[in-house]
Amino acid sequence: MKALQGVEGRAEWVEQEIPTCDVGEIRIKVAAAGLNRADLLQRAGLYPPPPGASETLGLECSGIVSEVGPGCDWQVGDRVCALLAGGGMAQEVVVNAQHALPVPDGLSLHEAAAIPEVYATAWLNLFQLAALKPGEKVLLHAGASGVGSAGIQLCKAFGNPCWVSVGSADRLAYCESLGAQGGVLRGEDGPNALRDFAPFDVILDPVGGNYVGLNLDVIALDGRWVNIGLMGGRKAEVDLAKVLGKRVQLIGSTLRSRDDQFKADLLRDLHAQVWPLFAEGRLKPQLERTFAAKDAELAFAELASNKVNGKVVLVVDESLS
Repeated sequence: MKALQGVEGRAEWVEQEIPTCDVGEIRIKVAAAGLNRADLLQRAGLYPPPPGASETLGLECSGIVSEVGPGCDWQVGDRVCALLAGGGMAQEVVVNAQHALPVPDGLSLHEAAAIPEVYATAWLNLFQLAALKPGEKVLLHAGASGVGSAGIQLCKAFGNPCWVSVGSADRLAYCESLGAQGGVLRGEDGPNALRDFAPFDVILDPVGGNYVGLNLDVIALDGRWVNIGLMGGRKAEVDLAKVLGKRVQLIGSTLRSRDDQFKADLLRDLHAQVWPLFAEGRLKPQLERTFAAKDAELAFAELASNKVNGKVVLVVDESLS
């Protein structure tokens, strides 16, 4: 089968052995796969997959179940989307059956490819790790990103006013159209304007580095600050007096390297708490653009431009939609 891998800094389709389907696993004929920043890093050789995970790019995909291993409740022909540690950008992928979810009613397979990773990430960090309560205020850095757009919609659905930091006025308007109360623009003195909306009970931060001081200034007493990325650098000076004085909980969080049972439990909760909201129309996949398989490099360039609102999806099999 063909699979997309990072080769000398480029995404290239290579021939790969078809994986076997074992106990507790299902095989998916892949329709489409969502792109994430982790794929950009892996493509560049900067983020190797966890031990035992596929070298193929792709942390989420959608498709049709084509084989069911022993001990699984899925049926051949089921429409599914899946959370992966790797392997989604291939003609077929074998996945732990508990890491797949049914495509929500009313969604296409292309739309479904855009939801597992970002909604799992937003739900895990905002509602499980940060234990967000109704009415608490949220700050989402990179609010127009895939995770940010999912986080805004979840905050609106569960009664949490949220604000964002973004890179342009157009992106701020996009976030407000999803339900954000407001926000600020990145660069110059823009982020400092967040003080006008502070304090925030929960901060979801994929930036780190140069936002550390700002986060400590705007976080509330007993606030929870969840760091999920290092776009602004991995090192910073931290005023521990503010950490102590505000009783701040700083939580470092990753999802890709979590064990199978953790992911299974997370997806079970996601299915129960979040999936019904898609059928009700309260949540919508933010699919900005799809690319054909042959245009994989263009898809990665689009994501790397930092101008994408929501998600970019790579269509692997055009016959499936």
